Amino acid sequence: MDTLTPLELLFFCAIIILSYAVRGSAGFGGITVPLLAWVMSLKIVVPMVTLLGLLSSYAILHRNLHHIRWPALWRILPFSLIGVMTGLYFFKTLDANTLARALGVFVSIYGAYALWMTWRPAIALKIPLWIATPSTGTLAGFVGTIFGSMAGMFFAIYLDLQKFDKTGFRTTIAAILFSLGIFRGLGYAAVGAYDRETLTVCLIAVPVMLAGVWIGNRVHANLNDLAFQRLVALILIASGLPLLFR
Repeated sequence: MDTLTPLELLFFCAIIILSYAVRGSAGFGGITVPLLAWVMSLKIVVPMVTLLGLLSSYAILHRNLHHIRWPALWRILPFSLIGVMTGLYFFKTLDANTLARALGVFVSIYGAYALWMTWRPAIALKIPLWIATPSTGTLAGFVGTIFGSMAGMFFAIYLDLQKFDKTGFRTTIAAILFSLGIFRGLGYAAVGAYDRETLTVCLIAVPVMLAGVWIGNRVHANLNDLAFQRLVALILIASGLPLLFR
């Protein structure tokens, strides 16, 4: 943090508040890492976002456990863990720019499609769960381990296909991300990612993150299901676009 200029520090706080306001309203968000990577090392940002993700997911879940769609969680979690183990292997060595751009294209296109479907639901694409579950789960674990906050996009695609109501969607994706975050956090600790600098950044970011989650909770309470579906689609588009310019 000592290397950040005052303007970069203000940018850091603004992105944390915006990101976790989005996460508080939708249960996920993918804009944190791509934007913070403009001013900070991914080796700091990714472990920090994992820790903040655990705390923000808990803030969403602690009074809403009864809204979790448990079968959806148990179906995808094993595939996500496979992705995490693979992602940890490549965490220190992979040149991720090409992968990031490809993911940005895919996620932005899917987000645009999901947004369009809120106006044209009669022609929605039907993807069988037996295809969507292993593919999105493994990609979420792998990509989330490398890029930190990007796993939520794939879980959002998986849950969006099942057309849960906004509360079920939000709590289930938060529960999946919480479970995945535990394994990712242990993995980062095992490879020494939580050094003094990273932990200092985490301590600074926690109160800013909590403010963002509080704002997001207020937004969520005032959305109907259609507005929520459109919000999820817009988040997917916004999550993909920054990856195109890495």
